[in-house]
Amino acid sequence: MLFPALFLADIVTMLVKAYRHWRDAFSGIPTAVWLLALVSLVNRCGSMAIVFLSLYLTKQLGYDVEQAGYALGCYGLGALVGTWLGGRLTDRLGYFSVMVWSLVLTGIVLTIFVWLRNFPAVCAAVFALSLVSDSFRPANSVAIARYSAPEVRTRAVSLYRMSINMGWTVAPALGGLLVTLGWEWLFWIDGLTCFLAAGLLFWFFSPKSSFGFTEVEATTTSQYTSGNTTSPSSPYRDGPYLAFAFFTLLNALVFMQFVWTVPLFFKEAYHWNERVIGLIISLNGLFVFLVEMPMIYLIEGRLSRLQFVRRGLLLYTVSFAVFLLPLSPTWAALLFIVAISFGEILVMPFSTNFAYSYAAKGSAGSYLALYSISYSIANIAAPLFSTQIIARWGYFTLWTVVCILALMSLFGFWLLERKTEPRPRIDVQASKARS
Repeated sequence: MLFPALFLADIVTMLVKAYRHWRDAFSGIPTAVWLLALVSLVNRCGSMAIVFLSLYLTKQLGYDVEQAGYALGCYGLGALVGTWLGGRLTDRLGYFSVMVWSLVLTGIVLTIFVWLRNFPAVCAAVFALSLVSDSFRPANSVAIARYSAPEVRTRAVSLYRMSINMGWTVAPALGGLLVTLGWEWLFWIDGLTCFLAAGLLFWFFSPKSSFGFTEVEATTTSQYTSGNTTSPSSPYRDGPYLAFAFFTLLNALVFMQFVWTVPLFFKEAYHWNERVIGLIISLNGLFVFLVEMPMIYLIEGRLSRLQFVRRGLLLYTVSFAVFLLPLSPTWAALLFIVAISFGEILVMPFSTNFAYSYAAKGSAGSYLALYSISYSIANIAAPLFSTQIIARWGYFTLWTVVCILALMSLFGFWLLERKTEPRPRIDVQASKARS
């Protein structure tokens, strides 16, 4: 009986240490950031229409794959314009007004979507949907920066991402169930969550709110140093940062396949229904939600940011290469989800951190806007080129091209790292304390 008792004690000790590490990872983040994350969680729980948009266009409306690609390209174009417009309006009107109106207008567009069948009208609605929804992003980034001190800003961004991924866990599973009741339910419930998120935001952050959160000065800090201690005032005159944005565009083209073409692949190649597809995709959000914050807290500072990004891109390559192997659908899907999730955990937070800390003081909005625009351009290009490849050469060719793009981005970040990020200074004692 001694051995089982000791084994149980070891398990309890391990769980206590894991809990303490999890708790420490969240400590010190301001209440305002938690509430911003809550608003984003409610909004993302309703992001079901985006998950199933490619299936809705092809299976419900009867468009072919190429038509669906053009419609999805309109989403990316709207995201590009919306990101730029959201930044401009945030400077003029403030982040609060832009976030509230973005949520309200997104809810309205989603409810209108139910009655649209004409292809040009659907394309216009897809464009409008991404236009108003993506204007939320720059305003939200400014809000997080305003309510988080520099020393906790990295974890504040990770908390925001965690809320998004928790919503991403709920949305596909709930969306798959709603589709069985009727596609119109997908858009009505999605729109309702937008209105609910707008109400929460108004309650917490309106000028008449009783919460009274205090803003801090928006500054940028970096735990890494390079030979150049100053940054140009504009990202469009900053050569290394432009290279960073281009390589970000390449890796975004890879990741966006998860959003736009992987659900279609599961439907056409594996013959899974929408509920199964939703449950499989939701595993990504659940995995990232559980792992990202404690993992970032543990490993941050041990390597340079771009070294972490390169490791994430290697996992992106592995995730899509899985579809080229003779595996059963279940094993292929699970291996894909695990690899793409770990890759996302490494690529996205450290890319965002690079964008924050590389920006000159007073120009952070422009730098972060360019970073977001890279993803918006990828939203335009990814569905267009992927659906064209599928229509002409099939999924095997698509996954091969995607793996090549991931490796190209990895190589580009390796070259950029040599110029911008020498080996980070690591506090050995702090690292030991964390581990």
